[in-house]
Formats: sequence, C-alpha cells, structure tokens
Amino acid sequence: MKTLIVDDEPVARKVLRDELESIAGVEVVAEADNGAAALEQITGQHPDLVLLDLQMPEMGGFEVIRKIRHGTNLPVIVIVTAYDKYTLQAFEAGAIDYLLKPVGQDRLAQAIEKVRRITGQEAVERLARLQEVADPLVAGQRIKKIVGKVDDECFLLDAHEICAFHAEGDIVWIATARRRYKATQTLKVLEERLRN
Repeated sequence: MKTLIVDDEPVARKVLRDELESIAGVEVVAEADNGAAALEQITGQHPDLVLLDLQMPEMGGFEVIRKIRHGTNLPVIVIVTAYDKYTLQAFEAGAIDYLLKPVGQDRLAQAIEKVRRITGQEAVERLARLQEVADPLVAGQRIKKIVGKVDDECFLLDAHEICAFHAEGDIVWIATARRRYKATQTLKVLEERLRN
C-alpha cells in the first residue's frame, strides 16, 4: 500500500514513518510538509493512502481534499490531527478514519486495516462522495456522481451526463450519450441519491 504522509511538523512525519515501517505491506512513498506539496505528490506518486494533517500553513487538509480533482486514482484519506473538533467534517469530506495525535501503534494499525478492507465497490462509492465534495458548485448545487461499471472497471459519471436508467430484471443499466454502464446500486437507491 503506497502511502503519503502530509504534516507540517517534521517530528510528526518521522513518528508516523517509523510506525508505518513496522506494518507489513505499507510503503511510505513520499512525505509533504504543506498542502501544495501534498497535491504534487498525489499527482506524481499516485498513493493508495494519504495520512493528512488538517492544520498546516497556507493550505490545510480540507483544502487539499477539495482541490483533488477528477480521476479514478484518488487515494484513501486518513486524517491525522491534534484536534478532535473536525471529526464530523472530516468524514463528510470523505476521510475513512480520524486519528488524534499522538497516534499509538495499535490505533494506526487499526486504521491501516480499515483501509485494506475498503476495496472494490465500497471504495468507488466513497470516491463518488469525495468527488461531490471536491467539485465546485454549479448553479449553487453540487454535481451528483453515480458509479457505473463496464466489465470489472468502475467509472464515475456526473448525473447530468446520464440520459436514462433501464432495468432488466435485477440489473440496472445507465445510459449516457456515449455508452451503457451497469449500475452498482438499485433503482430505488439511485433515485434517493439523485433526489437528495
């Protein structure tokens, strides 16, 4: 699991790196000491996981999440901070865990295990929610994202590019102007998602 550590405190980065090195299957591919450097590393290294501090000069963690743009290789985000007051906001932004400093080895291992469990459809659905947060407002509203599949490959579709939904028994198809995708959710769930 390729991991990026983002924290403006060198000691905090070193502690996380040392603890991560003892967890099998985790490779720290880069570190960043600010939000702009984090965006560069995410683009260049394509990490699977980003351990992200919230309070950094110039560009904080939430701004990093908002600036992550379209793409299917967005990393899983775990917030690592000294402040407990941003928990709800972090989960709404798409983080899958929230660690308070100083992070203990056991708690970090739990977070890594949670990241490993988030694979396949659940990861793509979480990515869709993250994309909605990251997208700019259009006419005062967020662009809803729907997950469509072609064979085993998942795609994030903007709701406005969908022409129609079509059900064949238990299978729901999503029609766009260019191609047809298999939905990962039922028609009822899709309807509720698009209504909210």
